[in-house]
Amino acid sequence: MTTAPAHAPLGAALRAEAADLAASLIPKVNRFRLRQADNGAVPEPGAADRELLTAIRDEATAWYGRNGHARQADALADDVDDWLAEGLDRAPHFARSRDALRPPEDGAPVFFLAPAQSTNSVPPVGKRLDCFFALRKEPAALPRLAADFPHPRNNCQSLVLIAGSHGFAHGNCIVFFPENVAARDKVEEQAYAMFFYNKMRKIHETYALPGAEAVLTADSVPRASSGLAPEVCFEARAIWGYLHDSLHYQGRWPFDQHIALKMNWFVGLLEETKVDARTVLACADGGVPFAQEQIDMILLERVFRYPLADDATRNFDSGTGVFLYSWLREHGALTGSPEGGGLLRLDRDKALDALRQYVATVEELEERVTTDDEYRAAAKALVRSYLPEGEAKQRYRFTEDQRVLLRAKQQLAGLPPLRFAEAEW
Repeated sequence: MTTAPAHAPLGAALRAEAADLAASLIPKVNRFRLRQADNGAVPEPGAADRELLTAIRDEATAWYGRNGHARQADALADDVDDWLAEGLDRAPHFARSRDALRPPEDGAPVFFLAPAQSTNSVPPVGKRLDCFFALRKEPAALPRLAADFPHPRNNCQSLVLIAGSHGFAHGNCIVFFPENVAARDKVEEQAYAMFFYNKMRKIHETYALPGAEAVLTADSVPRASSGLAPEVCFEARAIWGYLHDSLHYQGRWPFDQHIALKMNWFVGLLEETKVDARTVLACADGGVPFAQEQIDMILLERVFRYPLADDATRNFDSGTGVFLYSWLREHGALTGSPEGGGLLRLDRDKALDALRQYVATVEELEERVTTDDEYRAAAKALVRSYLPEGEAKQRYRFTEDQRVLLRAKQQLAGLPPLRFAEAEW
């Protein structure tokens, strides 16, 4: 196991800022977001709604002003004022706030407020008002990784969530992209991609590990990613994130040159699974910090947590996990246990072999096809051989064998939503 850099606790100034936000602005945001529908509009708005939003605007713009973010302050004020003028029963349009946000330098804080989709958060989820206060903290190994695994268009930021409204501070949302912000226009280029990696440790141990323990024999559950110190888990997850993203831009059909194609559900499923498989193999081949932790974290998250989503048969990430499960089954990495009881045994070495075969299969497909249409057709055929067609409005259905992945679903669904606070870092 690689030694993590010394854990540097958040300074007194950041904690004081977080305490001030938690005492005044954040509770107001939490009250307002409960008044919104999924599209961000406020049904039958009254004077109290307008007064509350005005107070939120004034506090947030004052924070921006005190901390040298005049551009964000002006954008937020204009967005809120336009919404108030149009009527809060209209869906909000916060493109100016979205575009005014600049990613912070490493070691600097960032604050943002706007109606935004907090993906995988607790209900109600939609384009509701949310805010977060976070610290950018890139992994210590990033300079070395960038040399060994160059990234031509890295726009990702690793963050420590310090404080936030319910969409970010409750539930499993670890991402924030510009396209999450409520706006009428489409994002042409992703100027930032923020990841709250300090949330991963609790998410991983609460859901992914029990999900695997319900399926696998105790002696074959991957455990290198369990029980990690917070800073170790953060570093490992941030390195996974960097490697994963950099690998999207390599190969015969790089993501940046074929964005529309890679957004196809079948093509995207193969792509997402491929870059995680290549991340695992990079770790297995040596030279990557926290390699064993990353391998086990990826296997546990992808195969045993993602398929547990309530909307699994429509959910893209869930589909990748179910697909990968069946690929591992077919290639001898997941087999029935001699002890019986319906548990499966994971052979880690065979899993690595299976992932090598998967990467080779997809890369052969990418060499064979010559047009977008050919790629889409080949991708659909490969995915459908593992994920059979589902009912109307469903992307696929679970086979009887794949339903083993749902064993822990009822147990985990009964848990209270996870909550995150700055004191945990």
